[in-house]
Amino acid sequence: MPTRIADPYAVPGRYRKAQLHCHTTNSDGAHAPRGLLERYRAAGYTFVVFTDHERVTVCGDLNDGTFLALPGVETAVGRPFWPLGPHLGRLGAPGPLRVRGAQAAIDATVAAGGVVSLHHPARTGNLWRGYHLVEISNHHSANQADVERWTAVLARRGPAAPVGGVAVDDLHRDRDFDTGWVMVKTAAVTPEAFLDALRGLAVVASTGPHAEFGARDGTIFCGTDAKRIRFLDARGRVRRETPGPEAAYAPEGDEGFLRVECADAAGRAAWSQAFWISRDA
Repeated sequence: MPTRIADPYAVPGRYRKAQLHCHTTNSDGAHAPRGLLERYRAAGYTFVVFTDHERVTVCGDLNDGTFLALPGVETAVGRPFWPLGPHLGRLGAPGPLRVRGAQAAIDATVAAGGVVSLHHPARTGNLWRGYHLVEISNHHSANQADVERWTAVLARRGPAAPVGGVAVDDLHRDRDFDTGWVMVKTAAVTPEAFLDALRGLAVVASTGPHAEFGARDGTIFCGTDAKRIRFLDARGRVRRETPGPEAAYAPEGDEGFLRVECADAAGRAAWSQAFWISRDA
């Protein structure tokens, strides 16, 4: 029976490098905001979101048509919850919260036009509604557990309310720099284009490899400079594993969703978002 593939990358634009989690001297980071932005811009980033603890950092000194820094904040939420967060990333947050509680914080951020990311979910956390992203690579966390939690959340929420997996620096010191990022597919370098791409999950997460994903001629394809490519279904089963640099998988219809992982010889990885699979009636 023919299948349909929902492709999150079937949008206009090109891929631009983005950092979603970094700290400055406004909280517990080692670098002042402008100096940190200069470093990210020199490393090829187009978008940077500040996520200082409980403080919205704004620094637009370097903003132009090729580079954009956005305000954000990392907000602590109560314990104990399972299985995600205790920290929320409020990306594009316009200002401090005036509400209490994790769900209220998510709702207020979304209502104000921001995007919510659940940070380092291998730590004790929560399972709420309305958030957009989950960190699956943060070197302060347990990344394989984070990927497993992301997969479980995807299966639970389904295609009507998907959640994206992202890689981040969670930068505090120099050793954290450029260890995880996302490639965001946008048509412009504007706050609106960036946040819309995050909401639409036109995002590739990476800790090193370059990878592009999409649907074509009834298959899900991957092109990468990594050595290995794996296609995994909603139960975490590997449906195909093959050497790079290119691979394609034709869904059989029973996968639920498919996601793609690429790995290089150093153990660094890139991840696609979920491609939801359905059978034609």
